[in-house]
Amino acid sequence: MEVKVYKASRVAEGNRLFPAEIHIEETEIMLKIPGFFSGKSNHIVYQQIEGINIDTPMIGYSTITFIVGGERIVAHGFTKSEVKEIKHICSERILANSPRSQTELIANAISSSAGISNKTGQFSVADELKKLKELLDSDVITQSEYNEQKTKLLSR
Repeated sequence: MEVKVYKASRVAEGNRLFPAEIHIEETEIMLKIPGFFSGKSNHIVYQQIEGINIDTPMIGYSTITFIVGGERIVAHGFTKSEVKEIKHICSERILANSPRSQTELIANAISSSAGISNKTGQFSVADELKKLKELLDSDVITQSEYNEQKTKLLSR
């Protein structure tokens, strides 16, 4: 796996001498925020990431914030397209390296996004099957994942 490196612009505030760098690796992100006498280098394993926020102002450089263990790790000076790409790649890697199965994640997504159909607040099996079919038709899940989830829903 090739390491993808993003380097902040020297024109951005705070990066004039030593711009920040983000290295996207297979199992972790390495975030280098250099300083004049010392710098910080953070190695963040994808499973540790609790959230990724991006700030993309209309004018100027963008900021990306990784939330790890309640701590915010911030890097500034990237283009809007770079921070969006970094967030997208990291989100994919978080799912790929997740200990939970993709089928379980899909089942949770279906349950949380299905419409409430009766007065007791329970999700209708028909609504969940419809959402599951939409995921299959849009190639988000495979036929075998669809069949597995359908069997679980119908056996309730």
